[in-house]
Amino acid sequence: MTFSLNHPLFWFYLLYIVLVISALLHMLYQRRTPQNLMSWLLALLLLPYVGVVLYLIFGSRKLLQKRSKPLIAMHPFQESKPETPLAVELDNLLRANQIAGTTDHNQVTFCEDGTLAFEHLLEEIENARRSIHIETYIFKLDSTGKEILQALINKAQAGVEVKLLLDAVGSLRLYLNSKPLNALRQAGGEFAFFQPIWSSLMASQVNLRNHRKIYLFDQTILLTGGMNLSNDYLGIAKHADQHWIDILLKIQGPNVFHHQSIFNADWLYATGKKLPEPRPVKPDTDADIMMQAVPSGPDIDSDALFETLLFSIHQARSHIQIVTPYFIPDSAVLNALLMALKRGVKVTLLTPESSDHLIFDLGRSSYMREISEHGGDICYYQNTMLHAKLILIDQQMMMIGSANLDYRSLFINHEMVNFIYSKELIEQLSNWTAGLLKNSRTYHPSDNKVRRLLENLTRIIAPIL
Repeated sequence: MTFSLNHPLFWFYLLYIVLVISALLHMLYQRRTPQNLMSWLLALLLLPYVGVVLYLIFGSRKLLQKRSKPLIAMHPFQESKPETPLAVELDNLLRANQIAGTTDHNQVTFCEDGTLAFEHLLEEIENARRSIHIETYIFKLDSTGKEILQALINKAQAGVEVKLLLDAVGSLRLYLNSKPLNALRQAGGEFAFFQPIWSSLMASQVNLRNHRKIYLFDQTILLTGGMNLSNDYLGIAKHADQHWIDILLKIQGPNVFHHQSIFNADWLYATGKKLPEPRPVKPDTDADIMMQAVPSGPDIDSDALFETLLFSIHQARSHIQIVTPYFIPDSAVLNALLMALKRGVKVTLLTPESSDHLIFDLGRSSYMREISEHGGDICYYQNTMLHAKLILIDQQMMMIGSANLDYRSLFINHEMVNFIYSKELIEQLSNWTAGLLKNSRTYHPSDNKVRRLLENLTRIIAPIL
């Protein structure tokens, strides 16, 4: 079947080929992983034009974003050298990637209870005297969100500087109807949305979401971790299983300085308004938590988080513990875990039996099967949704924050994690993880050949989820 130059279908196919080649060249220029590149190429070929539209909307990674959002500059502040060999090497690698070094004399309080975390948040809002800066992915005006918003309005009316930064997709309902936030503005506070959807669509950046959770009070107290602001995470729960399982850290000390710097950069990008440079934070001489603030995303020049995580897995000698709601590792991380198992390292993965995203549950199956078949221990948490993100290496390093162990968190989203090198806090979180494992059941891969085939087929789309 042939078409003349004047036939409409000729120009239809010619334009399609040009668009596919353009998208392919863009991916090659970005140095995508072969896994991600092949997934997008299949989408482009199997979904004519639709695949191109999807790539324009969701395919962007770093290059386009860098043109509009300046890179975050993390300035050294009261740096210290960690003590264990693994921590020293991780600190060196992060510094080489322009991530600020480890800070000492931080005071850290760990909270995993949604009701207590809610009380801590309201207490810090109430106690703030100068400023409240909140950056989050999800803010819902359910009973929890309404109480938080009213507390912020009260503080703004009292003359406290209140700034609320929300992701436009994560807080979609408020983005589409921001009228409930006008009371905050009328009280003297400010709010803004990160990556407004329409302008992001036009710039092919809607895929670049802000997943960070940074709650700052007077630039001296920080709440951070994986908890968003809604009933799922916080609030007065009538039953223990109403809240998702997640982690919130209360931090005081030099580490707060770096989180304030990151908030300032994100606020400048979202509003065009520059905030004063963060005030120096005095170390707590009675505290001894050594930790390192590690942002990742399009505003970081390198893949520092990914590189450091990959390196730590390769350096593991005894035990790797992973807690994550979404487990879709890229090929490098998966191979590192498989090699660790071959080296005799114990690998434990704890993930929810059913998460809040069915497509992620389908996408993880083949990866879990492969780890299980190589001797890894995989456990399903059963009681409720497990949303915590935690990685422990040899009781020497702990990574905790907003990043999941999937392609989106490691390469696309704006994320915020902390590497913790202090034995006491690592032991506390390790014991907490052990408690979760007691309420979990062991994963056993199905022997059904059809299911195995379907699981392997999901690898085609997993890298673009």
